[in-house]
Amino acid sequence: MLNKKENNPMHERIRRHHQEREHHARRHEPHFHRGEGRRRGGEGRVRRGEARYVLLDALRDEPKHGYEIIKALEERSSGQYAPSPGTVYPTLQYLEDMGLVRADHQAARRVYHLTETGRVELEAHAQEVDAFWGRLKEPDTSAASLAEIGFLQDELDHLTRTVWGGLRNALNSDDRETIRRVRQVIEQCQNEVRRILTEPDSFRENNRTE
Repeated sequence: MLNKKENNPMHERIRRHHQEREHHARRHEPHFHRGEGRRRGGEGRVRRGEARYVLLDALRDEPKHGYEIIKALEERSSGQYAPSPGTVYPTLQYLEDMGLVRADHQAARRVYHLTETGRVELEAHAQEVDAFWGRLKEPDTSAASLAEIGFLQDELDHLTRTVWGGLRNALNSDDRETIRRVRQVIEQCQNEVRRILTEPDSFRENNRTE
């Protein structure tokens, strides 16, 4: 014998409707997790083929060994770009094979110099180098803001579970009044969120300083 919940067509329609909406929302919403975003010291901003020109640019003013190149790029980008040795050394070897840099041994280290051919190549791709550094000037999302986004995502997940888990009894007993009251509360919350998001910038700034 089927229980009341399984034999309730209205409950089944609502359940399927909720699953379809949740699936659609998950496909289209951005997902954030604490610690994600623009990683400082990462390589996510370098586009395919750009690394070689960025390394040539790092040698524009003076010769450097591999670690100095990494540190110079990290300092110039304020920590937003620090290529790994696994990227730098194979790329330097490629540039040396192409005659764009030459390496001297100094105190057991290979020091890389930009050759004249390399300087010509660098000037030919100046636009790509400028575009790379231009992207690094974009505002970087702070760790605190990313943490808040993570907390927000958690609260939205908790709210979804609370609503649909708590409405089971109301659905089974066809308690439309409870369902209506929950809907109204969600609508009030949605309106409040819209109000906050559309506040003038000056109002938000005043709240931060209070």
